[in-house]
Amino acid sequence: MISISGKKWKEHKIPKRLIDKYSNDFDISENLSKFYLTRNFNKEDIFIKNVTINNLNIFSENKDFILGSKMIIDIIKNKRKTLIFGDYDVDGISSITILSSYFKHLGHPFKYVIPDRFIDGYGPNIKLLEQNLDKEIDNIIFLDCGSNSHDVINHLKAKKIKSIIVDHHIINNLDLPKSDILINPTKNNQKFIENNVCAATLTFFLVDLINKKLNSKFKLDNYFIFSLISTICDLMPLRGFNRKILTIGFKKLVIKNKGLKKMINKNLKKKLSYHDIGFNIGPLINSSGRIAKANDVVELFLSQNDGKIDAIINKMNNHNKVRKKIEQENLKLINFKKYRNKNVVFVYNKEFHEGTIGIIAAKLSQLFNKPSFVVTESNGLLKCSARSLNNIKINKTINKLMINNLIISGGGHEEAGGFTAMKEYLSNIEDFLEKEYENLDTTDYSCFDAYAIFPKKNSTIVNDLKSLEPFGKENPQPIFYFKDIKSIRSKIINKRHIQNILKNKSGRSIKSISFDCVNSELGKYLLNFKKEFDLIGCIVESNWNNRKELELIVIDIIPKS
Repeated sequence: MISISGKKWKEHKIPKRLIDKYSNDFDISENLSKFYLTRNFNKEDIFIKNVTINNLNIFSENKDFILGSKMIIDIIKNKRKTLIFGDYDVDGISSITILSSYFKHLGHPFKYVIPDRFIDGYGPNIKLLEQNLDKEIDNIIFLDCGSNSHDVINHLKAKKIKSIIVDHHIINNLDLPKSDILINPTKNNQKFIENNVCAATLTFFLVDLINKKLNSKFKLDNYFIFSLISTICDLMPLRGFNRKILTIGFKKLVIKNKGLKKMINKNLKKKLSYHDIGFNIGPLINSSGRIAKANDVVELFLSQNDGKIDAIINKMNNHNKVRKKIEQENLKLINFKKYRNKNVVFVYNKEFHEGTIGIIAAKLSQLFNKPSFVVTESNGLLKCSARSLNNIKINKTINKLMINNLIISGGGHEEAGGFTAMKEYLSNIEDFLEKEYENLDTTDYSCFDAYAIFPKKNSTIVNDLKSLEPFGKENPQPIFYFKDIKSIRSKIINKRHIQNILKNKSGRSIKSISFDCVNSELGKYLLNFKKEFDLIGCIVESNWNNRKELELIVIDIIPKS
């Protein structure tokens, strides 16, 4: 089945005997059994019992955690001023917030620094550190960064400044940084109990260990929300331990942080959901680092002053509006047809805003079902943000670019990364990537989970979806195929999205939304086509002003022949 956007769709098939076995063993519906099987869920993923935040610390016996906690306790007891260095994204900001809040509670002297995306670039650098070091500081804690900063760590070591790294980025080189403590689940020489967690989660449970050893009365549970938010926004696999974090987090969701609570209440008129975090709260937090400086967000989460909090929230909302506008303007600069027959989407334009290239890369990767590299210029250098999917490990590609001396620096995760390079290497990098992915199967091909009809509020399928939540990496929202649909009304929302009222053959109607599609083939079809069609989409429960209703998120359309 070929869609209006050119994709090929087919049903994700699972043997009936396996579906029946799961259904009988776990006393669940056939559809839910199929969803679990397609995601390779085990019993632990399905049934999360008797787990609380207090007994969730699986890292308490880990060697690096024990050594790290001892070193930080020694720093605290001797009141040695600490420099905290973190990344400018949600995970980095959350990690800084957790540790800074703990130090504030103890009255421990510290300062934090976050690089400016446009001036300093990603990660630690010697110049920025030297600007923030003073005579009282003899230790630095790196959060959500540092694992590949060999020159920085060596520089600190020469100055007899101790360093602790709490990070989850894949280490590019075989040689580990010579920090005093390295807490990183991707270390080659040590197997972690769980190796796919974000930095905020590592920071939370490191502080948990320290807090218990010091018998402190710090209410760490109030900061679990930051681990939850980062797990979603940093696209951690929502299986095993991470699934426990989110399940427990949403069951016990009480937001005590004053700044975070105000920010959410001002931007959401409903109870916070995993979807809101990924698509509203996360981008809002990130917007400051994309447009200006991320320091404001940390100050928001550390402050108790209402006036200061309100001012920062207003500033963040303005940054987010600017970010959205720039993003749309940058997308208009792209000739989409050019990349249909390419092995990789490699887009260069010096007019691109550096703070939005990651978002654009993600959109292009989804659109073309290929790895996407979006490149701009900053301070005389090339800056690239890359996104991937379908288990194509972008960090390995970036490492190859580094080995071949095509880039100055780079790194990231399996599905997201970036690099900095000299301008004269632009064409060489593009040629390298095109060759790197020449044998890659980039067939525009996708699977849906099951056929469905428009659901009612308390139908089995709706309850099944609630059992499957929270959705994210390795647990995507189920995609359904709806037959014989008509659009009876359509309108454009915020110049970007299209809302429709859809009706099926039985006469049942439902509201739908299709995001960022106004200028696409899908958008044109939804606005103008009145004949019957088949639809690919997701079932969601919207909640606005405490009014719940079911709606569809339209992904694609299959025209009737």
